[in-house]
Formats: sequence, structure tokens, C-alpha cells
Amino acid sequence: MNIDFLYGNELYSYYGVLLTEHQQEVLSDYYENDYSMQEIAENFGISKAAVSDLISRCSKQMLDYEKKLGLITKDKKRGEILQKMSESSDPEVKEYALLLNTIEEDKADV
Repeated sequence: MNIDFLYGNELYSYYGVLLTEHQQEVLSDYYENDYSMQEIAENFGISKAAVSDLISRCSKQMLDYEKKLGLITKDKKRGEILQKMSESSDPEVKEYALLLNTIEEDKADV
């Protein structure tokens, strides 16, 4: 399964913690450290085909998580709503948007 690199990176940032430690290490090298599959294969002592297969299987698994949980979709919708609220002419709505943004920022720090 081939997914866009940027979307794969986004999936990994949301669902990577649900993968095994080995899967996380390989995907971290691929998405965060921008290593080639050949470099990852050499670092882990496995074949390039094994790296490709692992990335493909993990991508499918993370896509399944997104289909079931929808965290990325929900986050984007929440962001759109907050943006509209912050552009509102109603000061009370703007204040709520600021409060919600503060909560979102605190969540990102965890």
C-alpha cells in the first residue's frame, strides 16, 4: 500500500504510539529522520524489501485506526470551527475560541 509521504507522516504522528517499539523505530527513521529504506535496512540488519513491507503494513494499520477513530479528521474539523469562532464578530464567541485554543495548546504539550 502506497500512501502519500506527508499523509503517512501525519498518520504516524497520531497513531505511531499504537505500533510496536520496532515498528516505531523504523517509521521514526523513515518519517522523522528522513532515512532512505536502504539506510534503515542497513541500520536494522534487514532487507530493503522487509523495510518496505513493514512500512506498508504499518501504513495500512494506521489507516484502519484513522477509519475507526477519525482523530485526524476530527482534529481538522475542530480547527476549522475554532478558526470560524475566532473570526466571529461576537466578542463572547471569540473569547470561547481563545479558551478552546488554550486547551488545544495544553493538549499538544502532553
